[in-house]
Amino acid sequence: MMRQNFYKEFAFIYDELMVDVDYENWTSFILKHIPQNSTKILEAACGTGNITYHLAQEYLNITAFDISEEMLIKAYEKLRKYRNVNILNQDMVKFKIDQTFDVCICCCDGVNYLNENSAILFFEKVFNHLSKNGKFIFDISTEYKYNSMNETYVYDEEEVFYVWDNNLNKDTKTMSMEINFFVKDKDKYSRITELQTHYIHSVLSLDKILNSVGFTEIKVYDGYTENLYNDTSIRATFICKKGD
Repeated sequence: MMRQNFYKEFAFIYDELMVDVDYENWTSFILKHIPQNSTKILEAACGTGNITYHLAQEYLNITAFDISEEMLIKAYEKLRKYRNVNILNQDMVKFKIDQTFDVCICCCDGVNYLNENSAILFFEKVFNHLSKNGKFIFDISTEYKYNSMNETYVYDEEEVFYVWDNNLNKDTKTMSMEINFFVKDKDKYSRITELQTHYIHSVLSLDKILNSVGFTEIKVYDGYTENLYNDTSIRATFICKKGD
């Protein structure tokens, strides 16, 4: 389920697609909001390891996992020289690691790949893997963002041309995406097609779930900024603490 059908060949062009994401700023925000004595970080849905890479340079001990083996291959290429990073192939709603962590993070829409029931299971797993007073930081793309998205986007990069078709279903609160990539290979282009589904969560609904699981001191920010979430935020970043 979830991401295992995604990011196969796509994994090898994912970083080019995400070139506009300011991972360094995101990492700075995370570091600012975790306890100073934090040493053990768990990263769920790490993808190709871009956030992991920046955290690794802070000498933190990081365990990062993703369900996609293809994404982890790319992550390993970036992270293999860091002895403070452990990379695992695990599912967000089923993961089990025999240790607890000071902080868990999940960046870049990881929770949008989960329906509500799966999100509950994921939050419970995170709660059980955090030390007392551990912090949980994650983001989502917001309802406002999905409602504002055009039906079709066309991008033309140096080595990749792609067409991104979106289909919003307000009844099921999902966004179905078909992405057709045409990747330049010498004098011809090869085509890669990806089908994805994002689940649209409201900030209020996730706040209620986090409370029911046992998280406290929940704050929601406008992306990775110090401004609080508002009705026109395209990304909501949650910070909460494991309650007693």
